[in-house]
Amino acid sequence: MKVDKGQIGLAGEFRVASEILRRGYFANITFGNAKATDIIVFDSGNRFIRIEVKTSKNNRNFVTGYFPKYSEPGDSEPDLWVLYLPNKGGVSDGDRFFLLTHEEVGELQLIVNKGNKTEKGKGVDNIPLKVLLENRPDSEDRWTLLADLFS
Repeated sequence: MKVDKGQIGLAGEFRVASEILRRGYFANITFGNAKATDIIVFDSGNRFIRIEVKTSKNNRNFVTGYFPKYSEPGDSEPDLWVLYLPNKGGVSDGDRFFLLTHEEVGELQLIVNKGNKTEKGKGVDNIPLKVLLENRPDSEDRWTLLADLFS
């Protein structure tokens, strides 16, 4: 059975939320297609951060939509991005998580776009896995970033 790409994205959000819960934080998934935040994470002091989850649907890249979505001042930017690469075998062992700040995703997107910012309606921003691994290998399983954002 072919799975709808929206379902794949939602499954990725649930998988990331599960990993966050396993690490001792409260994770709440927001539902809908036109939302500014995928997951809201609370610490024990009821402080929160906003997370954007991007699930690779082809195991080669992550569609970010970075510049068309976050090009205007005052756009609601996520505090943290989690780029999620599911294990090809369909089991969670071997899943890969890449955690980056909003600024780091912007820097990667500029590398991919050769310094250009994609305009609304003029294309789709994405980050190839190869570029991510070459430029931010430290981002894989960087769950300490979650704690850093709360400190």
